[in-house]
Amino acid sequence: MSKKKIRSIQCTSCGAPLSLYGGGHKIKSLNCRYCGAVMDAHNEYKVLAKFSEQQAPFDSPLQLGAEGKIKGVRFTVIGIIEWQANVECWIDYQLFSPTHGYAWLSYEMGHWVFTRRSRDLPNKSLWSLNRREPFEAKDKVFYFYEAYAAEITYVVGELTWIAKLGDQTRLADGIAPPYSFSAERSEGESEYYFGEYIDADDIHYEFGSDEKYLAAKIHPLMPYRSKILEPLAQAAKPFVWIAVIAYLFISFFMTGSPVNISSVNPVTIENGLVKMNYTFTIDKPKYLVKLEMDTSKAGELKGAQIIEQKTGKTVIHFGKKQADGSYKIDARIRQINADFLVPNQGVYTLSFITMPAIQQQLTHDTTQGSHIRLFIKQAYINPHYFMLLLLLSGGIVLIAMYFRWSFEAKRWQESYH
Repeated sequence: MSKKKIRSIQCTSCGAPLSLYGGGHKIKSLNCRYCGAVMDAHNEYKVLAKFSEQQAPFDSPLQLGAEGKIKGVRFTVIGIIEWQANVECWIDYQLFSPTHGYAWLSYEMGHWVFTRRSRDLPNKSLWSLNRREPFEAKDKVFYFYEAYAAEITYVVGELTWIAKLGDQTRLADGIAPPYSFSAERSEGESEYYFGEYIDADDIHYEFGSDEKYLAAKIHPLMPYRSKILEPLAQAAKPFVWIAVIAYLFISFFMTGSPVNISSVNPVTIENGLVKMNYTFTIDKPKYLVKLEMDTSKAGELKGAQIIEQKTGKTVIHFGKKQADGSYKIDARIRQINADFLVPNQGVYTLSFITMPAIQQQLTHDTTQGSHIRLFIKQAYINPHYFMLLLLLSGGIVLIAMYFRWSFEAKRWQESYH
């Protein structure tokens, strides 16, 4: 608390000392914390009513005289009111600043809302709106949240109006998180208030409160926050578009070009197996070569490899390496699909062993009735990796959207009061 001079008077009902925190000329009532007396601040603190049965709030983090900054302005707590609507209770702290006047700081179940009176009128009557119906005020679009009745269950300190235990009012709230626009109606008069959700850590730090209560549920004005998922989703969004554009571009324009394939007479080896050899020429070795082979009509694959004719070196083996250094293809496999690089420009041989009868016609064309289907193309770019990028980045964005949607659904699931 600052070292400003604090006045004190004696309660005109019980004589207890009461502090005056400089609430200014608009203060209308002073409420005694000891005997519950309501005194008229404009008439020598004459007792207007007395409510000795009122009980102090169970969990009020701030007390009269507490000082702290909100949005850069130093305020002092000069009054405290506890309200009850149905089974829910919350506390309104009357604030005063010598430079910025009066405001309210509301506390409920670990949440804080800073509210000031608004001279702006909404473009629709809040009392006639349905849930989630939009209206405009303060150059913002709000959505009607709820209307409810509230009753004062506790009041102490200096207030800008005369408040007594048991007084009732009607409230209607619109939300545009983290902002609110509310209407309050009592005795036929309506007043409007503009509020903003304030982080609890900021309030406890500024006002020096040691009491911190864990937020029990989602507050209507509580902004959605995710320390990891939201930043990750924001970082992933550009990659979604990059992946989509790259995938479409590659799929339409970078599909590669077919190469001519020449077959060599099959060679019969032991046990009726046949060794097949096909030759093809690659003149763009810096790009992927795509191979598609289907022997489902010709029989099982026993082994397959691609050899560079010039050097006699094997470029790629198809199958699983065995203990003796050979490669074996699973007996259930009838098809091979592979993307690979070749080291040099030149002629290559695809060599594999299969089980067709020697009399069968073996061909690499794709016409109906062929026994082996073989297709090779070069200068190929595989969009597979961009699809993986799309799935990963898109998945992150969708997960973040789901958690945000779930949060918003809970916000609107039921009325707060």
